[in-house]
Amino acid sequence: MSVIRNLILLGSKNESEIAAVCKVGNIDPDDLNNLENRVALESKIAILQKLLELTGDKDLGLHLGEKAAPPMLGQAGHLQQSSKDVLTAFNKTFHFSRTFTTVYDSRIEQKKSDSWLYYEPVKAWCDASPETARHGVNIPFAATMNFIRLLSGRTVCPVKVMYRGEREKDTSEHERIFGCKPSFNQDDNCMVFKTKDLEIPILGYNPQLSAMIEKMLQERVRESQDGIRFSTKVREAISSNYQFDFPQLENIALTLNITPRTLQRRLQDENTTYRELSDSIRYELASTLLKYKELTISEIGYKLGYADLKAFRKAFKQWSGVSPLDYRMARG
Repeated sequence: MSVIRNLILLGSKNESEIAAVCKVGNIDPDDLNNLENRVALESKIAILQKLLELTGDKDLGLHLGEKAAPPMLGQAGHLQQSSKDVLTAFNKTFHFSRTFTTVYDSRIEQKKSDSWLYYEPVKAWCDASPETARHGVNIPFAATMNFIRLLSGRTVCPVKVMYRGEREKDTSEHERIFGCKPSFNQDDNCMVFKTKDLEIPILGYNPQLSAMIEKMLQERVRESQDGIRFSTKVREAISSNYQFDFPQLENIALTLNITPRTLQRRLQDENTTYRELSDSIRYELASTLLKYKELTISEIGYKLGYADLKAFRKAFKQWSGVSPLDYRMARG
């Protein structure tokens, strides 16, 4: 909730707009300060769409990110502020990224003398609402620039900024914020910095505080892992590895570092199967995608791994009791 709360507050001008944005996101304004609450992807999309409607800002994502500060990430943001240098702060934040968001596949890689920062919205988001996903890339891109400035007191420009999406007509705001021209139609959503440029000290470096916060985050991750059912872990692995098709059982077993037979046995112990989990995720994704008109029903079926529309219709009716078209029409 911490990230969404801050985006709502940054993008809204007054209490009336805050209430309107919360309404479309099915959030009680009084719950904005409950940072432990999780917000569904569907609600996050609706919130960004409402902010776009209210502001009319074609560069909304850039401007929201430009106002962002590390505390919006919760404990992970405080870990940033107490780290030794910017590169260390980013490495730690990416490591714990799942503690504050589940809608990005974020990672940092070292390649020769460069650091590559990837911010990839999950595929379900890109499929359901490409426009808000575009802004969803710009938010962490611009936030990265502001985080560096706030953490170190210095301005550091990337050597490259790359987008998967199509070229935008006006990139003047991108160039102002990044200090370089972005490139489009790339393989990844990624920012590339010279590693030495990120090895700059953080103004609030506090080794004792950093160690304490990191320990708290590690315990939080461990508790969340220990406290959830194995089938939930499998569901999360399926969702995380869903790209252009649903992952096979063998691939998920490899991700979880167990054998396929062990995966099947442990799911059986919880009275479910890999097929049932995959189908439940397909249904959730289908229900979300059908609420948005950007994709045809045939395209949704194809994205969910169905060879033809007939097979998708049959599966969806078994899940919901109605056809995909009837489901879409009932939801306007």
